[in-house]
Amino acid sequence: MPRGFIYPAKVSGNSTITRQNISFAVAGVIFGGVLGFVAAHLAYGGRHGGVSSAAAPETMGGQRGAPVMGSGASGESDAGGQRPQPGGDQGGPSMEQMEQVKKELAALKRAVDEDPRNVAALGRLGNLYMDAGMFDKAVDYYKRALVVEPDNPDLRTDMGTCLRQMGRIDEALREFEQSVAAHPGHWKGWFNIGIVNLYDLGKYQRAEESFAKALELNPGSFDMGAVRKEIEKVRAEKSARPAGSKPS
Repeated sequence: MPRGFIYPAKVSGNSTITRQNISFAVAGVIFGGVLGFVAAHLAYGGRHGGVSSAAAPETMGGQRGAPVMGSGASGESDAGGQRPQPGGDQGGPSMEQMEQVKKELAALKRAVDEDPRNVAALGRLGNLYMDAGMFDKAVDYYKRALVVEPDNPDLRTDMGTCLRQMGRIDEALREFEQSVAAHPGHWKGWFNIGIVNLYDLGKYQRAEESFAKALELNPGSFDMGAVRKEIEKVRAEKSARPAGSKPS
């Protein structure tokens, strides 16, 4: 399902509110006040960025843009891009934006109450909770949407991304593999299989093969040379660590 979900009635999709402010606003609406703003800062990441470094790898949500394979912990990408920082020039959400998100959440939940099989509303709720860092809640909505559309690769990939964020690596990998089994051309699923095998499982050959497949399906989406350097970097760091130790 493409990123632009169909909004329920009475919720406009024409606002200039940014996805970063949405993540702040959702947490603010859900948690309330300062707590929500802090929670959103801590949770910021989700589907917003690519892979910035071995220390902070991220999978891609099914509806996310192209990944970035960075060269250091600063978050600067090899392509010259830069990972967005929480707050930044735009800061937190305005009261108007908070109200907009509150109305959207209410409208989406009404839509689901009226039609529990409304995949667009269920998926959008999953997205909002994912962007707020509430991965368990997001998984609940993605699961409900997948009951209706079990072969939807974007929903399944988003759910897998949430599961990985929760530390449920094996479950995440199963979702990514199920996604590409049903849709072999879903390049983001292949990319995420590469991420899990590289950073979580240490299966470097499988990781490289998966990244290569993703690039074959979507040429130019990332730099394979940078990926190979990252694989060698992770392999070397793991080899240098004492047996049984964990990455710092």
